[in-house]
Order: sequence, then structure tokens, then C-alpha cells
Amino acid sequence: MFRSLCDAINGIDDLIKAEVKGEEIYIENNPILNAYCPVYITEEGGQCIGYIAAVISAFIGLLKTFENNEVDASEKDKLTQYAILWLSYKLKKNKKIEAEISDIYEELKRNNKKINEYYNYKEQINNLMNMDFKFLSKFYEALQILCGISTKFDDDTTNCSNCLGDAKKFVAEYEELNGNPNNTENSSYRKVLYSLSIEYNNFKNKCSVFQPLSDIKTTQSFAKSYLESSEAISPSSSTASKLIAVLSIFVAMPIFLGIAYKYSLFGFDKRLQRQYLKEKLKKIKKKMNLNI
Repeated sequence: MFRSLCDAINGIDDLIKAEVKGEEIYIENNPILNAYCPVYITEEGGQCIGYIAAVISAFIGLLKTFENNEVDASEKDKLTQYAILWLSYKLKKNKKIEAEISDIYEELKRNNKKINEYYNYKEQINNLMNMDFKFLSKFYEALQILCGISTKFDDDTTNCSNCLGDAKKFVAEYEELNGNPNNTENSSYRKVLYSLSIEYNNFKNKCSVFQPLSDIKTTQSFAKSYLESSEAISPSSSTASKLIAVLSIFVAMPIFLGIAYKYSLFGFDKRLQRQYLKEKLKKIKKKMNLNI
């Protein structure tokens, strides 16, 4: 199924012919790309107006390439992820295209009114569209490398030397992406990286000469790291005990002073008050010396 997706991506890329002229981007009209575009005149067929509409029509077409085939839920999710990666890359690679995320959702609904479930990919599209293009392009390059391996790969042969160069390129891309701080737990970054690693390992299982991938190095988010480091500090430790004792002393001091002030308000002898404070301060100092 991965091979079918790669073939579809390559075929669509050949159809989308865009040209930048000054501040405008022009796309060559292709009837095939109109398949899932809005119907403006008749109910017989749609027409894509502009680059974004054409790309989204192609995106819906990508989803349908494996939707019409029998694939399990996990495989479908993975292929959908690749289709969204393609969509995000196409919409962000040209700086002349100002594709707001809200515009993309509206275009999805307009392009495909009869199949509303495509609008449910909102969160996934949002996550990848918000990713730094530097990393987005690296993920797309890694996907293209895997598609290249898929094209060259022959299930009937044990000679994988013709794919070895591409395999090395993928490993290099993977290791660079794997070491990035954005690779945090449950992030879209990590999910895409994990999916790509599965595709590579599927090839490696048939080509033992392929270099193995290192385990995914999930980087913890700052908030989680802070919480865990805070939990690691045990109140039973000697340092923590001393700190708590010293803090309790400083908290107690104004309490004692407040009590003494109350005594003075109710007319207690000042000499008795001074003696009381003197004894309490001696005890506080003694306690401080014991805890330091």
C-alpha cells in the first residue's frame, strides 16, 4: 500500500505545474485535478481556481487512493499522515503562497461537501502546518527517499545493493531528525518520525545489509522535565530537612513577635515582656545552630 501512495504522490506532482510570476503564482489547469474541486456551474464536475484549491483536490485524491483499498485502521492512519505531510509541504514550500490554516479548512469543505470526514483531519493538518518548514521539508525528503527505495525494491531478489545508497541517505536524515529537541513525547514530530522508521524497518527486514536505525530519542518537554526534577527532590533528604527547619524558624519568629506585641497591648509588664522575648530568641538561635 505504501508503494501505491508513493506512485500517487509522484503522479500528482507531475500534474501540479505551478509558475511564479512576480507576486503571483499560476497553476496549469488539469482536468484530473478538478475531480474534487468545487462545483461552480453545473453538477457534472468541479473546477479548481488557484493553487490551493488544486493542491487540496489532489490531497483528497491521495486519501481516496488507499480508502478504496482494504487496509486496517493503523495502516490507514499512517498513510493519511503521509498525505497530510505532502499537503503541508506543498502549501508551505512556496513563500508566495499565503495559505492560512482556516482557509485550508474552508477549502476542504468547499471542495468536498459530500465527504465531510476530510474536515476531521483539522488537528493533524494544524500540527504539521505549524511545524518549522526546515523540519517539514526534511520529513518530506525522508518520505521521498523511502518512496525511491520502494520503486527500486524487488520482493523477489535478495540483492539489495541497488537500494543501499538510498538507505544510507535515509539513515542520515533520520539520525538528524532523531536528535532534534522538537522530538518530544506525543508530538506530531515524533509520530511522523516513528511512522517513517516503521517503513524503513519493513525494507530492512528484507535487506539485512541496510544499516539499523537507532532508537527514537524522545526529548521531554521543559514542563515535564521540571516536574520530574522537582519530584526527585525528597523531603527526607538531609539538605531538604535542614532547609525546612531553617524556614520554619524564620516563620516562627514573626509569630513569637506577634504574641509579644499582643501581650504589650493587654498591659503586661514591659520587663516581663523583654525577658520572654529574650528566652524565645535564645531558643531560636540554639535551634538554628543545631540545624546548620
